[in-house]
This record gives sequence, C-alpha cells and structure tokens, in this order.
Amino acid sequence: MADLPTPARAPDADRSVAARARSVGRRARSVVRAAWSTRAVSARIGVSFGVPLAVAVALGHPHEGAVATQGAFVAVYARDEPYRRRLRVMIGVGLALVLVVSAGTLLSSLPVGIVIAAGLIAGLGSLLGSAWDIGRPREFILVLSFLAATQYPGDAGDVPLRAALVLGGAATVTALAMSGGLVRPRGPEERALQTLWDRLADLFDAMGGPDVGAARHATLLSVEEARLVLTRAGHRRGDGDRLFGVAVAAEGAIDAALGLVLRDCPPLDPGWAAAARTIRDSVRDPSAARDLRLPDEAPDAVHGDRFARMMQRAVAAADPALALQSTLVPFGRRRRRSPLAAVRRAIHPGSLVLPTAVRSGIAVAVGTGIGLLIDPARGIWVGLTAAAVLQASNVTLTAQRTLQRAGGTILGVGLAALLLAFHPVAGVIVVALMLLQALMQSTIVAAYGVATFFATPLALLIVDLGRPGTPAGSLVGDRIVDTLLGCAVGLLARRFLWPRTAATRLGAAQGAAIEAVRDVLHAALTRSDAPSSVLVRRSRRTLHTALLNLRAVQQDAVGDLALAPGRTLDDAWRTTSAVERLSFAAMGFQAPPTEVLPARAELPRLHAALDALAAIAEGHRAPALVPVPPLQGHPATHRALVELRDVLRGGGARADPDVAPPGAVLARIRAEEGG
Repeated sequence: MADLPTPARAPDADRSVAARARSVGRRARSVVRAAWSTRAVSARIGVSFGVPLAVAVALGHPHEGAVATQGAFVAVYARDEPYRRRLRVMIGVGLALVLVVSAGTLLSSLPVGIVIAAGLIAGLGSLLGSAWDIGRPREFILVLSFLAATQYPGDAGDVPLRAALVLGGAATVTALAMSGGLVRPRGPEERALQTLWDRLADLFDAMGGPDVGAARHATLLSVEEARLVLTRAGHRRGDGDRLFGVAVAAEGAIDAALGLVLRDCPPLDPGWAAAARTIRDSVRDPSAARDLRLPDEAPDAVHGDRFARMMQRAVAAADPALALQSTLVPFGRRRRRSPLAAVRRAIHPGSLVLPTAVRSGIAVAVGTGIGLLIDPARGIWVGLTAAAVLQASNVTLTAQRTLQRAGGTILGVGLAALLLAFHPVAGVIVVALMLLQALMQSTIVAAYGVATFFATPLALLIVDLGRPGTPAGSLVGDRIVDTLLGCAVGLLARRFLWPRTAATRLGAAQGAAIEAVRDVLHAALTRSDAPSSVLVRRSRRTLHTALLNLRAVQQDAVGDLALAPGRTLDDAWRTTSAVERLSFAAMGFQAPPTEVLPARAELPRLHAALDALAAIAEGHRAPALVPVPPLQGHPATHRALVELRDVLRGGGARADPDVAPPGAVLARIRAEEGG
C-alpha cells in the first residue's frame, strides 16, 4: 500500500514555534548579560564565602568549617550598599546569625521548640528586615542557619564553640567585603551612577520607538537607586561633590527626557545617547568627559531646547575642568529613624509588612513541623523551601517562583548527586562551594530557577560537610520530596493568608502619587517667588519615589487579583494609567526662575482639584465630577488632569500605551521571574 502523504505543518504553527524559540533565545541572552554585569561582585561574594571554610578544612576541621559557613552567609547582604551602611548591615546580620545558630543548637533535641522557633525567626526576620530596609534574602538565611544548626550533631555544650565559629566566619567575610573601600572608597556610589547614565542612554536610544515605556521605567528605577545609595553614603567634599553633581544633572536630563516622551518625540540623534555613555564613563574617569561635544541641534520637539540645556549642564557637572557646583540641590543626609520607630512605622494599620511577616512565620512553622513529622533527621528542607518561595511579593509571583524552585531543585539535586558520587575530598568541596555561590549570586535576580539550580547542591554540600557519613543518595532523594512539600506549603500560605494585601494598598499609593503631583506643580508655578530650585527638585524626587511605589503596588495587586473578576483589574489599571500619565506630565513641567507663568492664577483651584482627586482615589470621598481649572500653556498637563478626573468618576479614559494592561502585567511578572 502506498505511503500516505505527510500532512504539511501549518504556517501559523511554524511561526509560533519560531517565535517561542526567539523568545527563549532573548531570555537566555538577557540572563547571560545580567550574570556578566555582576561578575565582579558575584566573584567577590563567592570567594569570601569560601574563605572561612577553606581555613577550617586546611586545619583538618571540615565540620567546624561548615558551621563557620553559616556566618559567611553575611556576604550576600548589602552587596551594592555604600561601605558605611554595608558594615552596619553585615555586623547586624552576623550577630543575628550567631543567635539563631546558638538557638538551633540548644533546641536540636526538642521538635516542638524547633517548630515554634523556626516560625518566630521567619516572622521576626521578615518584619525587622523590612522595617530596617535590609533587603533580600532577608529572613531566608536566618531560617537556613537555624534549621541547619538543628541538624548538626551536638548539644548545649557546643554552643560557645559554634557561636565563635559563626562570629569568626561573619567577621572574616565582612573584612573582605570592606576591603574594596581601601581601593575605591566611593565604588558603590560610582557603580550606581554608571548604571543610571547607562539607563538614561538606553532611554535616549528608545525614544520614538515601542520600547520607550519600559526604558522610561528602568530609568526611574535607576535614578531612585542612585539617589538612595548617595544619600546613604552621605555628602562629602571633593570627589563626593562631583558625584552628587553628576547625579543631580541626571535628574534634570531625566525630567526633560520625560517631557520628550510625553510629547511623542521622534527618535533622537544617536549623539545624545553616545554623550550619556561618555558621562557614564566619566563617573570613574573624570577625564573622559573633557571636551565632550553634544549634537549641534536640539531635538525637534516640545521640551527639545530644555533637554539640550539639561544635557549641557550634565557635561558641565561631569567635566572636572568646568566643575559645575553652583546649581546643586544636595540630597542631604537622610534623617535616621530610630530602630523602634522604624518598626512602629512598619506595623501601622494598612502596612504590607505585618501580614507578610505573619504569613512567613506561619508557613515556615507548618513546613518545619511537616518535615519533622516525616523524619526528624530531615526537617530542614520543607520549612526552608516555604521561606524561599514566600520571598515573592504576590500570588502570581509565588506560583511562578514555586514552579521554578521545584524545577531548579530537581535539576540541582542531580548535579549534587553527581558531585557526591565521586566522594570528593573536602578541598574539592570548598572550591565547588565558591563556584556555586558565585554562579547563584550572578543569576539570582535575572533567573530564579537557574539560581536555584546552583543553590541546591550548595546547600547539600554544606550539610554533607556538617554531617559526615550521611549517604549521598538519602540527601538527594529527600531533598526532592521535601522541596515539593515546601513549595506546596508556601503557595497555599500565599494564596489563603491575606492574599489581597497589595490590592488594599493600591488606592493609597494612587492617592500618594496624586498628592506628589500637586507638590510638583505648586513648586513649579511658584518658582519665581523662591530663592532657589530646592523645592522644585525635592518635590520631583518625592514624585519619582511615589511613582515607583505605585508601579510596584499595581503589579503586586494585579498578581494578587489574578483570580478576581476582570472589572476589578480593569478599574485598577485605568486609574493607575491615568495617575502615571499625569505624573509624567508634571515631571516635564517647566519651572522658569524669573517668569510668572499664566497658570499661576489657577493655583488655588488646582490644589483643590488634586486634593479631591487624591481623596477619591484613596476611597475617602465618593466619586464625583471634580472641576479642573484650565492651565494656559500646559495642554498636556491639563489633558492628563481631565483624563484622571473622568476615570475616577467612572467614565472612560484614554489608556496610556506605555502602561501595560492587567494581562500584559501578568505576562511581564512571569517573564521577570522566568528561569
């Protein structure tokens, strides 16, 4: 019988496969680029992490080295912070690790005590870490060290030695992390500024194209990070003043560029992006900006002349021969809130910190209890996995992180089994741990699943050193089962324990951004009465922060409301879109120092309108038609005000194409956590 003809593949199917292949390729390239960009920091963390263990192994005490490694975990904290704050954070985390390892040793024979203490450490670690702005991995390392200490053989008599080992490991790593300050004391600030100007150059390249919205958001994130790093570092004379000048100049260029984006500016001359990258290089090498020339023609758009003027100021700030310092509005030293005041602020009604901390504590306690019930010798992994997946900030990210954790662990235990099957000597394990830690740190932000692949053998090898004689097959098989259980516990906790906390905060974030817009417009319209531009610059900085907070809360709300009716998502998206468009219009609002703007006469009515719109967004006032005053000479701002007014009273409004709708936000959430 003749062969039947093979059905031809549908062209749409071929295109779909090709599109998926291109997407995977782009994702892989982005992960590699992200890992390469952090290679120096990741290598430093990997090497410093292994130093205490290497010393102990060289002295013939691998078990003690595994304990000291718990203190070496301070290397993963404050990696990009200025040296002064880095020292404070690493000392604080190191002391906390001493306490939790001591507690784990004391409670190692008391299963009920282990469950309660694990929950308390996770909850308090999350609460205090958020209140004191410690950053991820926050409570996770504390939970890891506590549970690991319960698995090591020993009793109360071993507490002093283990505390000394953990303290020594933390002190060694801290000293290595601070050693860079001897070579480049302003290194963290310089890196933050270089990233800022790199993102600004990307924004110039994206102008007039489909990626301008994403580039705009990335630029705002980088300027906020640079501002935070410089503020925490404190103002210094000499080179410190120059760095502040370059940062302030970047703020002016960003405000002008936002005006260009708002008016749909066509693509810019590539010379502008090239100039931004030259200024980036001048952060470390001031001579790079000497005789820097900008394009001869300003962009042919509204705000084009202002943009060219701001870039000229940036060149003046970067070029040491010009040394522009007279127009600086310094960030000032951040007022340091007392630790107790920071905790009180974190637990006030409406805060997201308290439910997050309680959820983490409950999940870790339940997961640890399940692990101990299955087998007292393996109670570490279930609770630890629950703590890991709950590092995500919303339901959708938690589900995505759960899948990546499970997949990365299953592949990672295969690598661990391969390594342990050869019965490596302790020295080989030390080298492997350094390499795994460096690879994990380089991928943890860009690809959580890939980082989990490296983290799994890292943890198993440490436990293998701390519990010599444990069969490798037992460690590997148990880890897969316990990881799946921990993923389930974490996902259920995020889904059913306060699942809509971010959604309840969305209105407050929208209202805060509207109030920040009011302050920006007030400062701009009264600039001619003010002796300097301090209020203008500071109000715009506040709006930058409010806008980034709104975007973060919006994305978390969308992730939490993924199973809610579509109208809830659509209403939240339309309001946030209108608020963001108004915010960008306000940041592009000119503030001439000598000219009284015609819109100044409408300032009282403008205040009243924005206060009313903020109250409606926050739910303190019923939706109503709010009178919006005309703003002569500022049609984009007036149009944005009218659109916000209409959407808040329940009418239609033109959606900002640069603000993704709920479905696209969910897709972006999944892509950002993709492995």
